[in-house]
Amino acid sequence: MPNRIPPVIQIYALVAVSLAMAALVLWAAMDQRYLGLQLSSEARIGDSVRLDGIQIGGVASDGPAADLLRADVPALALISLRDATGNTLHLSPDDLIEEPDVLESYAAMHAFFARQDAIATMLRSGRLTLEVQFTDETGFHTLYPARQRPAQSLPFAFWLQIAVGLSGVWIGVWIWILRSADWAARCLAFSGLGLMVSAFAASVYSTRELALPGDLFRVLSALNHLGAFIFGVGMIGLFMVYPRPLFRPRWLAVPAIVLGAWYGLAYSGAVDSPAIGIHLGVILALLAIITLVGLQFHATRGDPRDRAGLSWLGLAVLVGSGAFVVTVIAPHLLGMKSMLSQGMAFVFFLLIYLGVALGVARFQLFALETWAFRILFYVMGVVLLLGIDAILIFTIVDDRAPAFALSLLIVALVWLPLRDTLARWMLRRKEPARAERFRKIMDVAMTPPERDQVGRWHALMDDMFNPLSRVPATAVKTPFLHEDGLALVLPHIGTIPALALRYADGGRRLFSSRDLELATEMTAMLEQALESRAAYEKGVCEERTRIARDIHDNIGVQLMAALHSPEQTRKDVMIRETLTDLRDIINNASNPDMSFDEMLAELRARIAEQLYIAGVEMNWTVTHDQAVALPLHAAYTLRAIIREAVQNGLKHAAASRMAISVHVAQGRVIVRVADDGTGFDPARAPRGNGLANLRDRAAAMGGVIQIDSGFSGTCITAEIPLAEGIRGGI
Repeated sequence: MPNRIPPVIQIYALVAVSLAMAALVLWAAMDQRYLGLQLSSEARIGDSVRLDGIQIGGVASDGPAADLLRADVPALALISLRDATGNTLHLSPDDLIEEPDVLESYAAMHAFFARQDAIATMLRSGRLTLEVQFTDETGFHTLYPARQRPAQSLPFAFWLQIAVGLSGVWIGVWIWILRSADWAARCLAFSGLGLMVSAFAASVYSTRELALPGDLFRVLSALNHLGAFIFGVGMIGLFMVYPRPLFRPRWLAVPAIVLGAWYGLAYSGAVDSPAIGIHLGVILALLAIITLVGLQFHATRGDPRDRAGLSWLGLAVLVGSGAFVVTVIAPHLLGMKSMLSQGMAFVFFLLIYLGVALGVARFQLFALETWAFRILFYVMGVVLLLGIDAILIFTIVDDRAPAFALSLLIVALVWLPLRDTLARWMLRRKEPARAERFRKIMDVAMTPPERDQVGRWHALMDDMFNPLSRVPATAVKTPFLHEDGLALVLPHIGTIPALALRYADGGRRLFSSRDLELATEMTAMLEQALESRAAYEKGVCEERTRIARDIHDNIGVQLMAALHSPEQTRKDVMIRETLTDLRDIINNASNPDMSFDEMLAELRARIAEQLYIAGVEMNWTVTHDQAVALPLHAAYTLRAIIREAVQNGLKHAAASRMAISVHVAQGRVIVRVADDGTGFDPARAPRGNGLANLRDRAAAMGGVIQIDSGFSGTCITAEIPLAEGIRGGI
C-alpha cells in the first residue's frame, strides 16, 4: 500500500518524535538532585595530596555548594554524605564509573545499581552534610541539593551524544522515506534508530553528577545495550543486500534473531560476565559486518560505480564502528582501561552517517541524487529555526527549565507549522493564467528538438509543479496520478519522452486532482501545438517542392522554347508569359478555376509552337463527354506532366513525330504522350528530376505514371482521378 504522506511531512513527524524523545532525555538528565560540583574519579595531574572519596574538579558559582569556593584553600575531594537522620555514606571513585558493563560480573553491576540507588535516595532526602577534603584539613558543609539540575551544567558529552543520536536517525530515516521499498534503506534506518536509542540512554547516566536512581540506571543501561544490538542488526542487514543483494530479504531476519537471542541470554542470568554477554556480541557483530563488506567487495568486481560506493560506505561504517569498538569495547573485554570516554567516543558513529550523506552526494548511494538534499536541507532549515527559537526562549525566560520545555513544545507543535503555513500562503506561486500557459507551451512546441525542446518542457513542469525530482517513465497515453499522489506521470508527446514528477511542491504535498487536470490540459495543448507545427512544416515543405517542380517543369520548358525561337518578337512574348507563370507559381494565387478546355487550348498552343520550332510533327487529341473545371493546383499538375513528357522527348528521343492525347471519362483523366524516337530502358535510365517529378506529381493527385519505351519510341501514360469538387457539372 503506497504511503500517502508527503516526504517532508514524514520527516517533520520524525523530527518531532525524535525531538520529543530528546526532550524526554533532557528532562531525565535534569530531574536529578544537584550539588553544583564537578566530580571526577581520577586525581588531577600534579596533585601531591592523597585524596579520599571523589575528586572535586570545580564548584559552580550559582550552585548549592557555592560556599565551597575558597580562593585560599580549594576543595579537593568529596569524602562522604550524611543525611538529616545521621546516616552516613562514604563515597568512592567507583561510584562515578561511566559505563557499568565494564564490571567483572552481572552481580557487580547489580551491586553498583543498588549503591547508586542509595546515593540518589540520600540526595533526595533533603538536607545533606558533605564531608569535604581541603588541602590541609577536612571540613563539613551543610546544604540542600537543588531539585533540578540546570541544563547549562550538563557537560559537552551529553549534548554530543544527543546530537549523534539525532543525526543517525534523521539521516537513516531520510533515506528510508525516499526509498521506502528498498531493503537497504530500511536497514540503514533501523541502524539509525538503534544508534539513537543507545546514545540517548547513555547520555543520561554517563554524564550524571553523582548518582541516578537504581531502577532508572538499570533501564537506561539495558536500553543502551539494546540500541547497540539494533545498530548491529541494521548494519549487518545493510551489507547483506547493498550494493549487491547477497541474500534474499527473508534472510535479513537471521541477524535479528541471532543478536536478539544473544541479548536475551545476556540478561537472563545465564551469562556471568558483561564482557561475554554484551561486549563479545558487539565485537561479533562488527566481525560479521567486516565479512559482508569483503563479500560485497568481491561481488562488485567489474562494476566501478558499485565498487566506489561500497568503498565509501564500507569505509565509513568500519572506521566509525571499529573505532568505537577499539577505543571502548575491546579494552574492557581484555581487562584494560578504555582509551576514550564512551560519551566522547560516540562521535565515531557520527562519522558513519555523515559518510552516508556525503556518499549520497558523491556516489548516489541508494540511487539517490543531489535532489534528495533539497528535502533534507529544507527540514534542517526548519530545525535550525526551532533551535534559534529555543535559544531565545532559554536566554530570555527567567524560570528556564519548565519554560524551556513548554516553549519548545509550543514552538514545535504550533508556531512552526503556523509560520510555515503563513509563509506558503503569502509567498505561494500563483498558477499562471491560461494565456500565459499557452504562450509557454507554444515556446516549447516551436523549439526544435535539437535545441533542447525536452529541457524547456522539463523547466515548464518544474515551474508549474515544483517537483522534488523528475524521472523517466514508461510510455502512457494520458497523464495520471501514481502511488496515490506521490507522483504525476506525463505521457510521451512527439519527441518528448514520458516523465514522472515526484513529490509536489518540493515534497510538501501530494499531487491533487487539480494538478492532474492542469497536466492533462497542458499536455493536450502541447500535443495540438506540436501537431500544428508539424502540419505547418509539412505544408512549407510541400509548397517548396511544388515551386521547385513548377519551375523545373513549366518555367524551364518555356525558357527552353524561348531560347530556341528564331523570332525575336515571339521570343519576347514567350519570356513575358514565362514571367507571368513564374509569378503564378510563387504566389499560388487562389485564382478562379479555369475551365478544362481553356487550359488545354492554352497548353496546345504553346506545345505546338515548341514542337514546330524543333521540327517535330504534333498530333493532339482531346476527348471528354462533360464540362470539367480544374482548381489551379490540378491544372498545374496536368500541364506540368504534359510539358515534362514533351520536353523529355525533345531532349533525349530525337523524335520526328509526337502524339499527345487527353481523355476524360468516369471521373478520371488519362494523358498519353508518345514519340517515335530512339527509346530507352526505364530501369537503367539515370535518375534525374524529370521522371521523378512526373511520378511525384501523379502520386500527389492519387494517380499513377506508366513509362513504356523501346526501339519504336517511348509512351508515357498518366492516369489521374478527378476528386469530388473538381469535376464541374457532375
